[in-house]
Amino acid sequence: MERGKYNLIYEYYKCHILFGHLRKGDFLPTIEQIGGTFQVAPQTVRNALKKLQQDHLIDVSPGRHTSVVYETTPEETLQVTQQYYLARKEAIGTVYQVTELLLTPVFRAGAQKLTDHELREILRICRQKDAGIVSISMFCCNRMLDAVQNQLIKSLFADMVSFFQFPYITSFDEGTSEEYQEYHRNLISSCDALDRNGAFQAFMGLQSVTQKVLQGFIDGTSRTVAVPNQIPFHWQTYRDRPQHCHTLAARIIYGLIKGKYAEGEMLPSYENMSLEFSVSVSTARRTIGLLRDMGLIHSINGVGNQVLFTAPNWKKLRRPSIQKNILMARESIELLLFTAEEIVSKDLLRLDKKQTHELKNILTDSKGLCGLEAIVLVTEYILILHPFTSFFETYGKLLEFLLFTYPFLSDQQQTKGVSQSAPIEKLTRAIDAEDTDLFAQGYIELLHEVGAKIGNTVNFLQNGVEQYASGCESRESNKLKILSNGKKSGAAENKGTP
Repeated sequence: MERGKYNLIYEYYKCHILFGHLRKGDFLPTIEQIGGTFQVAPQTVRNALKKLQQDHLIDVSPGRHTSVVYETTPEETLQVTQQYYLARKEAIGTVYQVTELLLTPVFRAGAQKLTDHELREILRICRQKDAGIVSISMFCCNRMLDAVQNQLIKSLFADMVSFFQFPYITSFDEGTSEEYQEYHRNLISSCDALDRNGAFQAFMGLQSVTQKVLQGFIDGTSRTVAVPNQIPFHWQTYRDRPQHCHTLAARIIYGLIKGKYAEGEMLPSYENMSLEFSVSVSTARRTIGLLRDMGLIHSINGVGNQVLFTAPNWKKLRRPSIQKNILMARESIELLLFTAEEIVSKDLLRLDKKQTHELKNILTDSKGLCGLEAIVLVTEYILILHPFTSFFETYGKLLEFLLFTYPFLSDQQQTKGVSQSAPIEKLTRAIDAEDTDLFAQGYIELLHEVGAKIGNTVNFLQNGVEQYASGCESRESNKLKILSNGKKSGAAENKGTP
């Protein structure tokens, strides 16, 4: 995560210098202040400042202020700003929708968790003479996200900040904006009164001002300036290095759930798999090795790789990268819980009769499984209702992490005999009655149950692997039947594949 924060700080100040927010001779905040805003160690800040100095944007003088040395003209800053945001024109609107659906509920929850001391810290920042909409918003966001203690959410926020660069348009004057001044006063008074609801509402007001200013700038510029090739939004969940084999493993598990692969069938060869999924042959080999450790694949020398369900090899799955993915799955459940009620209440009644019938069939067929399948397939329908790329980019990542835990959760159900039918039956009744509140309740119960199982998996991998593995009954003689007769009846076609 530190590497991601290093790049975030670098890009943040680089853009604000090039955008004209910081001009030659202006001072940057101190290392301690930057570290406090971005919640990173001093050395991470120093590394980012060193890179800015190497690019001849700032001058770092030991024991003195860090100052901007890059000189530009108003015409150049306008051109840079125009090109930056016009290149993101198509994605920005939908990323704001993702923010509303995924981050706003998290900010609301985080605001309620703020301590009195943190509210006073926000108050102090708001009263600083040089504080503006950018620095105040950034400080509030980080404090609210710190309060919910979810690294996956913070990772999503960091990439959104890198994409938006907390837009500062030089034509926007905080001093003359009555709307900004009103929200700023409300934030100060709310923090002074330790009013968390008021602070959240004022914070959201500042975000609405930012969005309107940026959207107005883009709309006005696009009428006079040619729009360049578009840059999509990407959530870099794997920051250290691309984990292609983990993504591919999740896609193959998805194929098992959807009936593309049935137990006993042979998977494509490594070469065909590399062509089908656009990965290297070595990535395909690593993926099969991972799935073999998960207890989903049996390799036959000279023949190929067969879908065959056995107990996971827990000792081999203690690798840090595996544990990290399962931790992110647990955080994915938390993010889904933050957003579930609001999204379900908006989306369930948007299903047409065909989609409702398909969803009911899927839930009915899922009664004998571990419950994760129902979450994946219900969430898949949410993806269908939000077909824009940026929503898929974020919600699809959550599904990827959840799919990664499927073999572990299936093994727990098989060996412990846990039933998850009650929440699924509640979801089915809710569809029949078109009762969004009941559906949200069942969905949330299902998320809690699966989240608890993922927590058990984390404990197994970190603490009790040997004890758990010794008590597992082998599934070689008592196979987990993921699919009825090898295929899912009534399932939707391969829509929204993570």
